[in-house]
Amino acid sequence: MQLKLTWRISEQNREFDLLVSDEQKIAETLAVLKEKGLVQEETADVVQYVRSLRTNRQIPVLLTYKEGNIYAGDILQIGTEEEEE
Repeated sequence: MQLKLTWRISEQNREFDLLVSDEQKIAETLAVLKEKGLVQEETADVVQYVRSLRTNRQIPVLLTYKEGNIYAGDILQIGTEEEEE
């Protein structure tokens, strides 16, 4: 299933919408964003989690969107280290 998601990169003050497969790993999306120059290389290489602003949960980038319970319309914010909840 295809998901339309908003990605927010606060350090670059950027936000954009992407269409991804729910079976795709979040890390694969980050690799594409890095390749296209939408995410700085240094950031993409150290990101371990993204934060779902819908649920306010951190999701490891090694999961697929489905495994991370990320749904269409979600807003994902890139984070580089685990924060305490």
